[in-house]
Amino acid sequence: MKTLLKGSLLAILGLGLCLNGTAQDTTGKKTDTAQVKKVVPFDINLQVRSLYVWRGFKVSNSPITDVDMHYNITKDKSLAIGVWGGAGFTGDYKEFDYYISYTKSNYSFSIWDVNNITDFPNARLFNYNPRSTSHFVDVRAGYKFGDSFPLTVNWATIILGRDTHPTGDGGVSNSYSHYSELDYRLWKDGTSEFHIFVGGGFAFGRQANFYGDRPNVVNTGVTINKDLVLFKYHMPIAATAMFNPEKNYGALQLIVNVF
Repeated sequence: MKTLLKGSLLAILGLGLCLNGTAQDTTGKKTDTAQVKKVVPFDINLQVRSLYVWRGFKVSNSPITDVDMHYNITKDKSLAIGVWGGAGFTGDYKEFDYYISYTKSNYSFSIWDVNNITDFPNARLFNYNPRSTSHFVDVRAGYKFGDSFPLTVNWATIILGRDTHPTGDGGVSNSYSHYSELDYRLWKDGTSEFHIFVGGGFAFGRQANFYGDRPNVVNTGVTINKDLVLFKYHMPIAATAMFNPEKNYGALQLIVNVF
């Protein structure tokens, strides 16, 4: 009888250990199958500007909003296609662009179809006739040297559209105007930065170009970037003081990245 009771107790104890081990394995499996956050390929951004300056041009003297909507083709978001649009608060500025871009930590490359229809009230979206188009196609490249030498070099060339000059036979020809810019970060503390920059416009073999009547510095000044915190909500802002020696004017622009 004692032998039978002892054997029963051992069997119950063994069954309990087996059930306990099974429960621990099941718990481990649940931990291993945690859900992975799904990557959303679409994104949208909104900015508000006190006015709009671009490569030395005062594109809009009144405040504007601009929206960037894009699709990330690759999971690391390096390759994207998108549309960009801006509109002035007073209705005097309207723009609708589309682009494809490739961006890595140190370099970037993009092609933009810039379509500023402000001075083209009868503009047609797909009109690329160089005599009447509101478009110009801009190829851009940039390179950042890194924190040890915080210089950024940007280059852009207009390859198609309303960057033209008259020819001897009464027609028009593409000027292939170029814009080159150097931007150097002089100071950084957390999210706050202070930059100086200088940019020039020119066309090989010609005096007049898209940016002025001669090769010249068309965009120089300083930019301050910082992170504005409102009720724990972070909004990057940038203020740029710009002077254009070619056109002999200046401007002060404030940009707020709403989201």
